Order: sequence, then C-alpha cells, then structure tokens
Amino acid sequence: MKAIRSFLLAALVVAFATSVQAQSLKLADRQHGRTVTAHQLLSNLQTRTITVRDPAYGRSMTYRALPLAELLKELAVGPEDYVDFVATDKFSIGIPVRLLRGGAPQPFLAIESEGAPWPALPEKGRETAAPFYLVWQDAKPGEISPEYWVYKLAAVQVADSPYKRWPDLRVGGELPATDPAHRGLDRFVALCISCHRFKGAGDGEQGPDLGQPMNPVEYFQPGALRKFLRSSKQVRDWPQRRMPSFNEEMLSDEDLEAIIAWLTYKARR
Repeated sequence: MKAIRSFLLAALVVAFATSVQAQSLKLADRQHGRTVTAHQLLSNLQTRTITVRDPAYGRSMTYRALPLAELLKELAVGPEDYVDFVATDKFSIGIPVRLLRGGAPQPFLAIESEGAPWPALPEKGRETAAPFYLVWQDAKPGEISPEYWVYKLAAVQVADSPYKRWPDLRVGGELPATDPAHRGLDRFVALCISCHRFKGAGDGEQGPDLGQPMNPVEYFQPGALRKFLRSSKQVRDWPQRRMPSFNEEMLSDEDLEAIIAWLTYKARR
C-alpha cells in the first residue's frame, strides 16, 4: 500500500509539472532566454480582450491577448531579423519583425485562462489552440499567411531571416528581378517552409523535403501539382495527411504559379 501511495504521489507531481510547463512560454533572443507563465502574461496591464476573424476555428473568436509588440520589448531584435514561433507539435515558422511591431493588421499573443478554456479545433478531435496562440486583429482575407496564425505555441525566439540562414534557397542573379521565381521563393518561405525543407534547408519536419530525392515538378503532372496545392486530398489522401488546402484567398493563382516557377527553377539547377 505504501508503495502504491508513493507511486500515485510521484505521478501527481509529474502531472502537475507537465501542466505547469504546458502553460509556460519560452522567450529568447541571441543572448538571453527566459520562461514566462500564462498567469504573468495575463497580469500584464497591456493584456486586453480582442475579437478576431479566426481561420483556424473558421469563425470569430474572442481572446484575452497581449500585443506582440509588448512581448518583443523584452527581446533584442534587429530590423532585418525574423522571429521564430515554435509550437508544441514542432511546427515552426519565422515571421519578419516588420510585421510584428504594430500597425495593421496587429499581431497579438492570445493566452488561455484557467477559467475559460478554448474549444476544440475543427476536425482536430479534442485538440485546441491552447495554451498560447499568435492571432491577428483586423487581418483582411489573404493579407496574412495562414501559417502566421500559430497555435499551441511553446517558444518565441529571435533568428536570422530564412534567406540568410539558408542561402541555397535564393534565386540566382541570372534571372531578372521580374521573374516569378523570386516571388515564388517569398511565398515558399511564407507558406511552405514551416512544414517542408528544401534540400535540407529549413526547420520543417511535418512534411517531406521538397528538394530531395526529387523535386515535385519532376514527379507531378502540372495539372495534378496545381490541384494538389489547392486541395491535396483531391489528388491523394492518407490517414496521417497534414497538408492543408490553399484556396484562392490564401494563395492567389499568381502566387501558386510563382511557387511552381521557383520549384521549376530549382529543379533545373
């Protein structure tokens, strides 16, 4: 009986520690790092109630949230830097700091409070966006990449831009500035690199590397590739599929063709 009690006590301690950790957010720049709790963030005088048009939930949602600019005051961030938002499921996306320092649309860190748990995400079972969620107030359709709405946040950390960290992604100087491959790279960084690497470049782990062993333009027929980007399940589906669909509001026809132009350029090299 004594051993059982000890085991149960240890289990409770682990569960409590896990719960506390899940409600904590790591903040880091190149020199320093610290952890803040949901309680500390909710106690900030700049925290307020906001309502946003939420693409993850597919409806308007109301949150207690802190302006991202307020959070960035604690970090040493340069004007050309990016800020990486890392989720508990290893989803990671870098966002240019110029988009995060206010203006419209304005980014906020939504914080779940103990007495008001968030609902489950559509088609995600019991999974919610908790405990922290990067949301955008007054964002017009197509104005902010859907990948920039980052839920289940675990860490916010300053980093170099993807173009500086992975120069092999760049388009060579032999192409004119008007070539769509340039814009295709920008859209890849905004929409795809959070899940996909390209020949090892990137942090994405949720999808396959798009540069090796083969480039998608080498094994997809052009029409099938376009349809796959619009709605992957129309081309192939499997139980663990995580590839989202990109409608014209998220990805214009021009941007879709630009991504294909960049992939084609890289395949030729």
